[in-house]
Amino acid sequence: MQNKWTRLYSTLKYAADKKVIVAMSGGVDSSVAAALLVREGYQVQGVYMRNWDTADEKGVCTSTQDWEDVQRVCKTLDIPCTQINFVKQYWQDVFERTLEDYSHGLTPNPDIQCNQAIKFGSLLAQIPQDHWLATGHYCRSLQGQLWRGMDRNKDQSYYLSTVPHSALERTLFPLGHFTSKAQVKAIASEMGLHVASKKESMGICFVGQKKKFADFLAEYIDQPKGPIVDLQGIVLGEHQGLFGYTLGQCAHVHYGPHKWFVCDKRLDSNTLVCVPGSTHPALYHVGCVARDWVWIDGKPRVGEVMAQVRYRQPAAKARIDYTNHQYTVHFDEPVRAMACGQQVVVWEDDRCLGGGVIENILPAYEHQGNGSVFSM
Repeated sequence: MQNKWTRLYSTLKYAADKKVIVAMSGGVDSSVAAALLVREGYQVQGVYMRNWDTADEKGVCTSTQDWEDVQRVCKTLDIPCTQINFVKQYWQDVFERTLEDYSHGLTPNPDIQCNQAIKFGSLLAQIPQDHWLATGHYCRSLQGQLWRGMDRNKDQSYYLSTVPHSALERTLFPLGHFTSKAQVKAIASEMGLHVASKKESMGICFVGQKKKFADFLAEYIDQPKGPIVDLQGIVLGEHQGLFGYTLGQCAHVHYGPHKWFVCDKRLDSNTLVCVPGSTHPALYHVGCVARDWVWIDGKPRVGEVMAQVRYRQPAAKARIDYTNHQYTVHFDEPVRAMACGQQVVVWEDDRCLGGGVIENILPAYEHQGNGSVFSM
């Protein structure tokens, strides 16, 4: 007899071949994804991806505990599991690239890079052609197209925007039709999975849970201190290295009665530029030029779309133009704190079309003497 959860993942039944390998992290999402597939009658195997060598880590990494949790969940579900070492690939394809980008003043997204290069790259390449890959992402896939998850608060299609059609058509997302995380945790409890109450991991795997990201980067990137100035060039303080800042964040500089926020990083002079207040016009941008576009279905787009430059940013109306061999995304309304290196991702309704890396940002203001005015 079908229970109250069956309807939520009944879309999995379209897959004729019932062999699937689940990428498991030790968390509740991938554990429930595996459990649902077992309940649906799939031949399920769990795989834990070891991407970071804790022997080289100076921070705190939970990989050992995560692997133990994967094994315990798989034992409960009575399915086999294995660990695959991707440390070398992750170091070369994700970590070194991340350090390189930060050292050049960019704000990269290593989670997007990891999905593209490791999970849907190196891992998928090892999966037999007659097997599906499944993950615990909150999104949906149908015939190689990527769609937002039904739970818009947890939707993770932004992080999968560079995964190509050829990978998506081999992938199942069992959690894509759930409307809340509470439902997923309820299934974990119902099925006796000990990870039902496990705290959700919010950090990047190579940083660990108890370390500040800027402090971690300082162990790998050697950048000198430099001046913090306002738009008029008045020195406000001293920064500890430009890599530790991104546009829009509070600079934690003590000067006058205001809180100061980063609006520019000038690498040529090693200068951090800040403005008073979190809504200063200099923090806003009307668009961006992006490179390295990945169009999921292989068909480039121009025209009206919905776009985001950060995971938690609400999707905003925008227009894509293609001129001089480059794509420019123009937003209908100014967007706060757009940064080079971030991923701009575009959707048509709920279908993710793809994304590119921001190369240049288009300011929404013109600096004039002692002030700034919007240029729109």
